[in-house]
Amino acid sequence: MSTEENKQLVMRWREELYKKRNVNIIDELHAPDFVGHYSGIPGPIRGREALKHVFAAYFAAFDIHVTPEFLIAEGDMVVVRDTSRVKHTGAFQGTPPTGKEGTGTSTDIYRIVDGKIVEQWFETDFTGFMQRLGILPTPEHGGS
Repeated sequence: MSTEENKQLVMRWREELYKKRNVNIIDELHAPDFVGHYSGIPGPIRGREALKHVFAAYFAAFDIHVTPEFLIAEGDMVVVRDTSRVKHTGAFQGTPPTGKEGTGTSTDIYRIVDGKIVEQWFETDFTGFMQRLGILPTPEHGGS
């Protein structure tokens, strides 16, 4: 596939996932042996079903709006820099919804082979984001 086709594939994936909440698009656009490296998740995500499970859990707990800032492609790699607005609306890992909102930035790198996403790296300040949403405690500052 050309770099332009790779960019279109990534944009279609993101449109289906973030705007339509269609986790089943993973079956069409990801390779069966997909591997995801996501900050905030220990170890790699392996396979389509595991990836669907991750996104279903996030969509059940958060109202997520992702705005791509820029997209770059070269060879089999596509990079997207995002700004996200997230509201904690459902239980997440035992924490009831806080109703808090936060914004943050992230970078996604996709590797595409034969028209399928085979690998993805997702980097963000996951800990800081979870603190802003009230899911993780913030460190104590100053004072005695």
